[in-house]
Amino acid sequence: MQGLSVTASGRSNVRRGSREVGERILEAAARVFGAKGYEAARVIDVARLCGLSTGAVYSRWPTKRELFVAAVEQHGSRNTLSVSTRADLTTAQKLAALGGGLIDTQRDDEAGNLMLEACVSARRDPSLRADLARALDIEADVLTQIVDHGKATGEIDQTLSTEAIVLSCQTLSLGVRLAALAKPRSSGPPTEGAWNELMERFIGSIRPTGPKPTADND
Repeated sequence: MQGLSVTASGRSNVRRGSREVGERILEAAARVFGAKGYEAARVIDVARLCGLSTGAVYSRWPTKRELFVAAVEQHGSRNTLSVSTRADLTTAQKLAALGGGLIDTQRDDEAGNLMLEACVSARRDPSLRADLARALDIEADVLTQIVDHGKATGEIDQTLSTEAIVLSCQTLSLGVRLAALAKPRSSGPPTEGAWNELMERFIGSIRPTGPKPTADND
């Protein structure tokens, strides 16, 4: 029995180790694809960045395309999912955290540029569009849960379209990233305070306009 217990523990460690290696590879892939673009990036660049052999990468994702898609799917909704699972935040606070976090994308963040590269690649290669749509759908599903919860708790106007709110969030995220990459203004990005104030205005615009409903105890 003791031998079986050790074997089970060993298998668990192997699975955990394999999962950690996979996450390292996808993290490196996001940085490489975000920095170099899909066409110029090489699998060997990814392997070198995470200190592994190309064989270790190919054993999990047999082609560069599959590695790219996996990185996009994992990183596209990672921050949104992280915020959505925080039980200590209200819906308004979650949206504020997501909106406020966009100001960080003004930095030259290679992994953060991955979604932009995915959009460009999908435009060049129509066969990638379904993969990009799937990645955006994963993020949209998480945002939908946040919005629907906000409607249920009375924090968001129930008459507003959930789909419209979710699309506006995703469009804002990609738009800020694109503007940051182009650096159109010599004055630089807005201050954190100015940006957060704007996000508060946006969140306020989707709150119910009338008085909060009260329970009818009659």
